[in-house]
Amino acid sequence: MDVHNAFLHDDLIKEVSTDPNLVCSLKKSLYDLKEASHCWFVKLAMKLKHYGFVQSYSDYSLFTLHRGEIHIYVLVYVDDLIIARNDISVMKIFKAYLGACFHMKDLGVLKYFLGLEVTHNLGIYLCQ
Repeated sequence: MDVHNAFLHDDLIKEVSTDPNLVCSLKKSLYDLKEASHCWFVKLAMKLKHYGFVQSYSDYSLFTLHRGEIHIYVLVYVDDLIIARNDISVMKIFKAYLGACFHMKDLGVLKYFLGLEVTHNLGIYLCQ
């Protein structure tokens, strides 16, 4: 899943100063600001936790959800989400939730990620 304009989804928490004599108080985050990526990630994490996900302590970009037999894993890289699940019907509901929270594009089955080629057969095969 790809989030359109991810860095423009949240409000800024801090004032931004570009000149010692000028301070701007922006209402929305912007791509060129170093705070923008943090604002976006905080908002995404809040939405995932609201859905029931738990953020990993060893990798803050990994979120997991376990409800009985249902298991969903979300890995966040900038404005892209890799979602793994064991139940396709639950995936459709979760994607609808994300779509209601953010303007998203479903890129389909994962094929490439960070220089790794991913193929699916009886299992998952990674090739660099």
